[in-house]
Amino acid sequence: MSEHAWIPFGRGVRLLAAHPSGLLAVEKPEGILAHPNHGEAGDRESTLIQGNYSMEEEAFHIRDGVGGIRRVYLLNRLDSPTSGVLLLSLDAGLADAVKELFAKSKVAKKYVAIVKGRGLRQPRGTWQDQLVKSKGPGGGVRSGTSTGGGAPAVTLYQWEKAAAEPLPLSLLKLEPRTGRTHQLRVQTADHGHPILGDRTYGDFEFNKAVGTARGFKRLFLHAESTKLSFDWQGAKVDFKAASPMPAEFEKALAADDEAPGKGPKGPRRDAGTPISPRLRVRL
Repeated sequence: MSEHAWIPFGRGVRLLAAHPSGLLAVEKPEGILAHPNHGEAGDRESTLIQGNYSMEEEAFHIRDGVGGIRRVYLLNRLDSPTSGVLLLSLDAGLADAVKELFAKSKVAKKYVAIVKGRGLRQPRGTWQDQLVKSKGPGGGVRSGTSTGGGAPAVTLYQWEKAAAEPLPLSLLKLEPRTGRTHQLRVQTADHGHPILGDRTYGDFEFNKAVGTARGFKRLFLHAESTKLSFDWQGAKVDFKAASPMPAEFEKALAADDEAPGKGPKGPRRDAGTPISPRLRVRL
C-alpha cells in the first residue's frame, strides 16, 4: 500500500510525485474543485480531496487511519474547468515556504491551451496587463483588464501549431509569471484569442460552432508542468511534476477523420453543423 493511501483523493485525481519533505504533486481532472466552495457541502468526490477543508488554514483535515487527523495543505489552485498539476504539502512550514515562492513568482508553471484563431500576430511574446476583480452574476468572482490601475498580470506565450484545416484553432504554450485570478483566461480573450470552451470569458458562438458541434464540453486549458527549488535539511531540492496534455486536446486539433480512435472516413459531406465562415481565421 502506498504511504499516501490515507489521503482520500477525489474522482480521477492522481498522485504524480512525492518528496520526503512532504511536498506532493497531483493531477486534477477538469470539473474537479481544488477545494469546496465557501459555505457549500458539494459532492465530495468532485473535490480534490474528500475531507473537511479549512479556508483559514487552506488545508484539508484528514483522518490518517490510525486514530489521528492530519492536514494536507493546498499550495495553489486551478479553476474547476482547468486540469493539470496542483501542489500539496503535508508540512505546515514547507507549505508557508512554497506559498512564499509562489508569491515571489519563483515557481515555474507551464500551461497548454487551445484558442480561437489559426495564428497570432506575433508567434511568441509577453502579455502585460492590469487586472481587476469584481463580483460576477451569482456572487462569483470575475476578472478583467483595466487601463486605470489594477494588479499586474504577466504571461509569456508561444504559438505551437494550428489545428487541421479548416478548424480555426491553435495550440498555445503559456507561462504565467504572476498568479492573478483567471489570469490566462482573461488575457487570451482580451488579446483576441479566447480559450475554446470558456463559458465565462470566451466567445459563446465560437464555442457552439466549433466545440459543441464536435462534441467537446470542457475548457481547453491544462497545467502541464510545475517546477520549483527549495531548501530542505540543509540542501537544495529541485522538484518538478508534469502532466501530459489530455487526449481531448489532440482530438480537438485533428480533423474528424484524423481524430485518435477513429478510422478513415469516406469523402466529406456538407451535412452536419458547418463552421461559420466568420469564425475562420487566416494565418
